[in-house]
Amino acid sequence: MLRAQAKTALTGLGWKPAIACAAVDAALAAEGRAELTLERLIFESLRRCPAAKV
Repeated sequence: MLRAQAKTALTGLGWKPAIACAAVDAALAAEGRAELTLERLIFESLRRCPAAKV
């Protein structure tokens, strides 16, 4: 459930679903699941999204 909410949040911010999915999975793998809040998962997932090209 936490994973789906984080993916929805990232796609709502404009990230493509594939990027959001990869970022959330990477964040979960790095941070583990113990006491991980939705806010922290979103923050860590955003850190793993590719930088915007200007």
